Amino acid sequence: MKLKLPFYSLYLFFTSVWWGWTVLVDMVVVRILFSRIDDIFVAGSIGMELFSRLNQLEIVFSSALVVITVFSLREKKHHVFEFVFALFSWGISMIYFSYLTPKLITLTKLWKSSDLQGIISAPGIPDIQQEHQFFHNLYIGLDSVKLVFLTLMIGAAFWRREKWE
Repeated sequence: MKLKLPFYSLYLFFTSVWWGWTVLVDMVVVRILFSRIDDIFVAGSIGMELFSRLNQLEIVFSSALVVITVFSLREKKHHVFEFVFALFSWGISMIYFSYLTPKLITLTKLWKSSDLQGIISAPGIPDIQQEHQFFHNLYIGLDSVKLVFLTLMIGAAFWRREKWE
């Protein structure tokens, strides 16, 4: 079988690699990190550095997927599904990169500083730890949505393979 569009392999590559590293980091690396390092702030610092770098890669991969799906959509109008999911995944990456990760880094530093001083609040934040937990849970929730999107994208790539020919 010869694919008329070269985008199928690239699309499958980018979605699969992105899915793989997300599962590896979320399910293995983070669990090991927090189970082996007793100081939550040290583990959190390493985690934030790791996620900051992964967010940069996600911007590259999600942007590549948007470009691939735009070009494939120009060739075949029935690639709307792929484009919409790539766009949503790109949006999640942008939220991580521009808002959530910097917010969590700031809250982690504030939490560590306030913990050393024996206080729990800061101006505009009644409980820093609860605020951090809220944004951390938001990150986890968005990561779950992103994994569902990537899983659907990979599954649809196989299921709708003839649409790429």
